[in-house]
Amino acid sequence: MSAVPTEAPAAPGAAPPALSAERIALLVGQHPPTEEQRRVIEAPLRPSLVVAGAGSGKTETMAGRVVWLVANGLVAPEQVLGLTFTRKAAGELAERVRRRLRALARAAAREGVALPTGADVLDELARPHVSTYHAYAASLVSDHALRLGVEPGARLLGEAAQWQLAAQVVESWTGDLETAAATSTVVDAVLSLAGALDEHLLEPAEARARIEALAADLAATPVGEDRRAPQARARALVASLGERARVLDLVADYRARKRASDALDFGDQVALAARIARDAPEVGAAERARYRVVLLDEYQDTSYAQLVLLSALFAGGHPVTAVGDPNQSIYGWRGASPAGLARFPEMFPVVEREPGRRGGAARERRRPADVVQLSTSWRNDVAVLAAANHVAAPLRAAGARVDVPELRARPGAGAGTVLAAVTATVEEEAAAVAAFVAGQWRPAGHPGGRRTAAVLCRKRSQFEPLRRALRAEGLPVEVVGLGGLLAAPEVVDLVAVLQAAHDPTRGDALVRLLTGARTRLGAADLHALGDWARQGARTHGVRDPRGGGVQADVVDERSLVDALDDLPREGWRSPAGRSLTPVGRRRLRDLAGVLRAVRTHQGLSLPELVNEAERLIGLDIEVQARPDADAGRARANLDAFADVVADFARGADRPSLGALLAWLEAADAREDGLELPVTEPDPDAVQLMTVHASKGLEWDVVAVAGMVDGGLPATPMLGADGPKDSGWLTGLGVLPYPLRGDAEDLPRLECAGAADAKDLHERIVRFTHDAGEHEVAEERRLAYVAVTRARDRLLLTAARWADAKSPRRVSPFLSDLVDAGLALVQEWADEPAPDETNPRAALVETAVWPADPFARDGAAPRRPAVEAAAASVLAALQQQPPHDAGDGPGTRAAPSGAAAPSPAVAHDGDPGADRPADDDWDALADRLLAEQAERRGGEARVPLPAHLSASSLVRLDADPADFALGLRRPVPREPSRQARRGTAFHAWVEAWYGSATLVDLDDLPGADDDSAPVDADQAELRAAFLRTPWAHRTPVAVEVDVETTVGGYVLRSRIDAVFADPDRPDEPGAVVVVDWKTGAPPPDRAERESRALQLAVYRLAWARWTRTDPALVRAAFCYVGAGVTVAPDRLPDEDEIAALLAAAAPVPGA
Repeated sequence: MSAVPTEAPAAPGAAPPALSAERIALLVGQHPPTEEQRRVIEAPLRPSLVVAGAGSGKTETMAGRVVWLVANGLVAPEQVLGLTFTRKAAGELAERVRRRLRALARAAAREGVALPTGADVLDELARPHVSTYHAYAASLVSDHALRLGVEPGARLLGEAAQWQLAAQVVESWTGDLETAAATSTVVDAVLSLAGALDEHLLEPAEARARIEALAADLAATPVGEDRRAPQARARALVASLGERARVLDLVADYRARKRASDALDFGDQVALAARIARDAPEVGAAERARYRVVLLDEYQDTSYAQLVLLSALFAGGHPVTAVGDPNQSIYGWRGASPAGLARFPEMFPVVEREPGRRGGAARERRRPADVVQLSTSWRNDVAVLAAANHVAAPLRAAGARVDVPELRARPGAGAGTVLAAVTATVEEEAAAVAAFVAGQWRPAGHPGGRRTAAVLCRKRSQFEPLRRALRAEGLPVEVVGLGGLLAAPEVVDLVAVLQAAHDPTRGDALVRLLTGARTRLGAADLHALGDWARQGARTHGVRDPRGGGVQADVVDERSLVDALDDLPREGWRSPAGRSLTPVGRRRLRDLAGVLRAVRTHQGLSLPELVNEAERLIGLDIEVQARPDADAGRARANLDAFADVVADFARGADRPSLGALLAWLEAADAREDGLELPVTEPDPDAVQLMTVHASKGLEWDVVAVAGMVDGGLPATPMLGADGPKDSGWLTGLGVLPYPLRGDAEDLPRLECAGAADAKDLHERIVRFTHDAGEHEVAEERRLAYVAVTRARDRLLLTAARWADAKSPRRVSPFLSDLVDAGLALVQEWADEPAPDETNPRAALVETAVWPADPFARDGAAPRRPAVEAAAASVLAALQQQPPHDAGDGPGTRAAPSGAAAPSPAVAHDGDPGADRPADDDWDALADRLLAEQAERRGGEARVPLPAHLSASSLVRLDADPADFALGLRRPVPREPSRQARRGTAFHAWVEAWYGSATLVDLDDLPGADDDSAPVDADQAELRAAFLRTPWAHRTPVAVEVDVETTVGGYVLRSRIDAVFADPDRPDEPGAVVVVDWKTGAPPPDRAERESRALQLAVYRLAWARWTRTDPALVRAAFCYVGAGVTVAPDRLPDEDEIAALLAAAAPVPGA
């Protein structure tokens, strides 16, 4: 690839950048950077590698680098490309840069600092492009796929769809694979090898030829003089390679089917992007011209294909800054290698131009990229940091090509605490962990302030005893990654409803519903229902003497679902003497009605059907009633599942319910149950997650459980021969190391040239030891990540006994810390005697069935409180007077499921009260005519909606009749030029303050801006805004959606901005809510008073939401076009707002 020269370093005596990193930090109110950070931020525009240890502030430093470059005019914001691995990290980096640039512009204007780039660059919405590596590869494929003959609009296959396609390939294969592996194993192998070929840019034919060559080299080894030399492992390896070579034919077919259906998977995207970058130099030239600076985050986790992609695009001297930590490379199982980071200086060299001799052409001189360290930990206290450095010491001693220094504690770091506990059983270990966390964790409202906590495990199988112990301590627990989306309880229930309604043979799904929180069928009723199903099955299975001895087919057999649809008559008793209880019969009848209703709705689209099933089973209400989650978190999984269904419906050829359920089963088996929605960990709950999932997160208190040999590390170290691993020698879907692009960084096995069978055997044994050491290094990096998640308190635990018959040994990672005096022993159970039996064998697990959903895991039961609240609601409903259908605003609809009054049932005083039932139609006609007469007389009024926006309240007060007409006959409002101007201006102001959110259409900022128009375009409005005092103040909040209840109505507020009150600087908590208006104040006094209602709602909503005394909250309109801020002397209080709403509703009976 041709070299791309970078800008030469500044010549001696050249003017330095106008703004230093320290000056920028002071302007935006940040701590000044350290000397290490300054070197990174102010580095010249040339390739560099930043080795950043855990908690060393790499994200902050990367954001500072971008701001420094932009502020000094070296690049424009949109000329910066940032790549990272997760959407969370990408969003965090982008948000920091946007906020910092806006803060810099405001501070420069306030301090009178001239920015070299001028205000135009920072005032506009230009921003760096920050995305994930996969998203960037996908964009390249979308733009340039035609260069490789691939349709740019190819659909992306999820893992479930990939598995279905691979299964079709395997099941339709007619060749002989000569393998004893199960079909599912072969399908897995096809997918694994297909992904590995993409990761290492190989074609199936090339891979097969190289595998066959390896097998031939092994088979050609002479037996030698010692005929007793072990040959079994070599022969097994040759046979395994032959099986893999044959499976590659299926991989080729799998690829062909993807191409034929214009489909791609994630591996295809990265591989295609790498080939585009490698084979089309003009693509790299365009990307370098578009992005003058490139930042690569978490570089140690990049794969071989990603390295090829990035080097083909940006090597040759382009200003690329890679940030990473080889000690945190924990994704080797998916192709990442810490050696990739070590190779960066050679792959991305600095290219310097030297003038040619005697006027000749300029010459290029290349040298390795600069390497800078960030070695100060801003996260960990001293004891925690000492433990982390000790765990990582063997990694540093292994002779890495890039120097990784020990992390140093930050100035003023606390002492910190590291504890160790070894218990007899996993139950005792869980109890010790729970007690430790309970003594340290504090929620937000605690007088001592919030303290966050997490429990980390090597594997998900360790979660359950820990979860139960934490719940028994009364702690709120958030299990992260126990299963995918399809393992979430509410989603499991919803899928079970769909399965039972669609397929009468899915008795398993029905049992889930019968024993779940909604139906809670007891054992006696479940036995009785089973007897009824079996009795019906025997009846269906009898041979018909007139049918010539024809036996009923299996699809004609009566199932448990059929038995539910056709319950026995009252008084029925099975041959075993069982019968349904009255309560059980009522619950079964209710569930049967739900399933019948779902079946009747199967004509709906899939998203509508799933939404209806959710409503019918009551899941929408159930999740909102959770005490340990707010409304958004409670609905997150159901909303994510609805998105999954919508995506399936859009992409499937035939989006039927049966096809959806089959796809969901594949997803449950192949994708760990689909990806959960991306959410921030709940700071007021204790997180329970794997160490892999914890990367990038931190807590005040962390417990790492299961630190036993074979647990963490997963590869045992304490065996007689040390750690061993088979590497690529076994596994139908494992690509041999010699075929991988990173083969030089992996253990080597020389397959060719062995003197005899004994020599080959010794080579294989050495390879397994090398592979074991390689895996232990990966596990050590994982332990390092776990330890560095804790800020100040860390507990490391192990248990001698689990499920096995033999005891477990304490992990060397833990025992080394104790031996070095870096962990205080809290408890240490003695090592069991050789003949000792597992004490857990005597444990008997008990449970109450049916389980009470209000009393789980030993936590305090909520049932008495919930039942008391429900009784209060029912009592209040019984005391509420009845209303006719024609009641006015404020009338509430009957609850869903409540029976509507029959036309034959007349109210008191109705002359038709004694009419017979056959006169129903006459009674209905009389009532309809009476309602028509009321409407013509102008007395009919429209119920107010249960939710009202603050601007709707203003319209209601200004013109009740017009507002009622809009509710009765809603029509689209005429587009307003002023509203469009307001919306555009609000979007600009929102970006100015560095905030962006999604809104409902009615809540669109500026949509209610009908103040008197001022003839000013957007540029003038922005200039006018910058002249207001608000533009250069830092807001407390921007564009906040808040709901509050007044008089039984939910009032929605979208608050533009909240600032500390400049008129009351000495009063803590005093704020002013500001609403932007692009026009001038209305001249009419009545209209001004109506508009004050909007501010009154905002003031009340903010005070309630933040639990602030309303006296500390003021509210004002900022009329930007006119350049004035109007704060009413008095705003209506809650009682006055409630009176307005009550006045809109008619008096019952009037």
